[in-house]
Amino acid sequence: MKKGLLVVSFGTSYREAEEQNIIPVEQALTKAFPEYEMRRAYGSRRIIKKLRERDSITIDTIEEALKKFSADGYTELLIQPTYMIHGYEYDELMELVKMYKKEFASVRVGHSLLHQQSDYEQLISGLNEIFDFRNSSDAFVFMGHGTAHFANACYPALEHQLQTQGYENVFIGTVEGYPAIEDVKKQLCRQGYKKAVLSPLLLVAGDHARNDMAGENKDSWKNVLESSGIETSCILAGLGSYAFVQQMFAVHAQQAEE
Repeated sequence: MKKGLLVVSFGTSYREAEEQNIIPVEQALTKAFPEYEMRRAYGSRRIIKKLRERDSITIDTIEEALKKFSADGYTELLIQPTYMIHGYEYDELMELVKMYKKEFASVRVGHSLLHQQSDYEQLISGLNEIFDFRNSSDAFVFMGHGTAHFANACYPALEHQLQTQGYENVFIGTVEGYPAIEDVKKQLCRQGYKKAVLSPLLLVAGDHARNDMAGENKDSWKNVLESSGIETSCILAGLGSYAFVQQMFAVHAQQAEE
């Protein structure tokens, strides 16, 4: 009985970000499931196209990967997305799984990073181990992607839990949802912060982190805060580079398998 493990990421066109943030998660999953053959798929057709045209690198779409597993005779399939929340991308993944479910004896899908209460607790604990929030007078601002999907509620929920646990200098903003950087800026100014550390709440420190967060354009988070008199420093490390996050995804896959 052939077993396949499909790791699904949104994707990145930054090769360094892939090496630092996506590959370590894939390696953690491969280690956790040695009896499975691991393959990769990207959810973004735009990134797949760019990699093919610019670098001659071929990465499967989710549907292509499912077709290949079926054609190659795999009967058991375990799918682990590296998504942050159960948003539109996760919904689309599940729709594709429904279409191809009959091709396999069993198909199991792991949850996104933030699914259950224990995930929030582990993420907060892990981030505090890295950033040591309480021993700093600076504000810490994490950039999430954000979405129009109702799952966007995960971001303010995460901030609420951080602050009720005593990390009152930690704030969550999003690029395409709520809270936006303007909302975060108002909180920082109201509370009198003069310095802020910016870091991605994203699997990959790619385009959003390098440009929307730390870029030199006037609308970057860095410049939005500095225009209000808040000195900023930027950390370009995606969540996928942290060992505890890699392990969280491995545990989600194990829970799906069970």
